[in-house]
Amino acid sequence: MSTPTDGLTALLQAARDGDPAATAAAWPLIYPELRRIARARLRGPGAPSLATEELLHEGFLRLAAAPSAPLADRHHFYALAAKAMRHIVIDHLRRRHAQARGGDWQALSWDTAVVDLAAPAREERLLALDGALQALDALEPALAQLVELRFFGGYTEAETADALGTSERTVRRQWAKARAFLLVQLDD
Repeated sequence: MSTPTDGLTALLQAARDGDPAATAAAWPLIYPELRRIARARLRGPGAPSLATEELLHEGFLRLAAAPSAPLADRHHFYALAAKAMRHIVIDHLRRRHAQARGGDWQALSWDTAVVDLAAPAREERLLALDGALQALDALEPALAQLVELRFFGGYTEAETADALGTSERTVRRQWAKARAFLLVQLDD
């Protein structure tokens, strides 16, 4: 995230307003950070079977197709990108669960079924997390945004504080509050 804020924000806004030249100019500047966000979302337990590039490009296309609203700064853009990628991952998992529950039914041998037992449990936890995050967003949108940046965007405490315009201490305190809320929601 070392690009200058003023020029990049203007380029991103022009790209969102439909300027193809601005899109072409902004793409090389935003690509490394979007790739980092996509990679962060796809690693770890419960990671969906999406390729980093697939998630990155689909997220960018969704952002480009979304109604254009003014961007505050590049952090606002990256927060929107992390949110779009989160929705793509959740949509992907929902489609896989729909197929697992009868869509495109295929007979499995016992060996194949045993190998695949752990993956659905992780995916169900990720879908439950999305539901809990939606509940948090309805109650305290700022905390939901923090979770999206930290968990789905892969931001550090310092990057999150910078993106939200607050201190790292506040980020730590709000992160603890958000995690507690999500844990209670997930226990239900």
